[in-house]
Amino acid sequence: MLNRRRFLSLAVAGGLFSLAGLALRDSTAIDVRRVEVDLGFGLTLMLVTDTHLHGWGWREKLVKRALEEGSREADVLVFLGDGYDSFSPSPEIMSRLLSDLDLPKLGVLGNHEHWASDKFPLEKGLEAYRKAGVEILTNRSLELMGVKFGGVDWYHDEASLGRSYLREVGKVDVLLSHTPDVIGLDPEASLVLAGHTHGGQVCLPLIGPLWTPSRYGTKYASGLFEVEGRRLYVSRGLGEAAFLPVRLNCPRELTLIRI
Repeated sequence: MLNRRRFLSLAVAGGLFSLAGLALRDSTAIDVRRVEVDLGFGLTLMLVTDTHLHGWGWREKLVKRALEEGSREADVLVFLGDGYDSFSPSPEIMSRLLSDLDLPKLGVLGNHEHWASDKFPLEKGLEAYRKAGVEILTNRSLELMGVKFGGVDWYHDEASLGRSYLREVGKVDVLLSHTPDVIGLDPEASLVLAGHTHGGQVCLPLIGPLWTPSRYGTKYASGLFEVEGRRLYVSRGLGEAAFLPVRLNCPRELTLIRI
């Protein structure tokens, strides 16, 4: 006979089993999102961010296949930082991921490239991105296919430094930033593209993300936002932090954004 205690035990076990299955799915699946932000250019950007490559196993090969497929639809690859971190074997692993994708590539660095600089000097990381064909926009802009792109470096959550960097970038059509928090610094951009949040990485049904590394909490965890006349798109990213190598109700994301 099923008494109350046994029923609750089974219910809890079932819930934990379901969450484990969901976590396994979301840590391995890649959600390909197609987003429209009509700026009149008729181009498709492929957003690649937060890969956090820690080796070259089946997960990394899964990401590689997704990028190969996505690149067939894209005109420009946009890299938003945290490709490698201090748990990576070497920054060169990014060259293995990106070098044979045959399309222009622009990018910025994230916090983890900076934080890993005691292990991998920043110049070594920049060289790896150059070998992969990624032009890193460190507080500057350039025009590509009629679009003025700008890139702001990681500014260590120091607003005054971020504003200084943005003045160097100037007015652009599309701004690349690792963190979505740059939207609060009034960037001169029609569209801001960011990562960093991992979408919260662990999101509970009906509640959403528990936490993101943002001064705005979970407000800009992921998705498309309009902020004072600017558009902001935040990607959930393609990897996980080494200290929490799991996702829950928040699958990896590869974004194809039509501008």
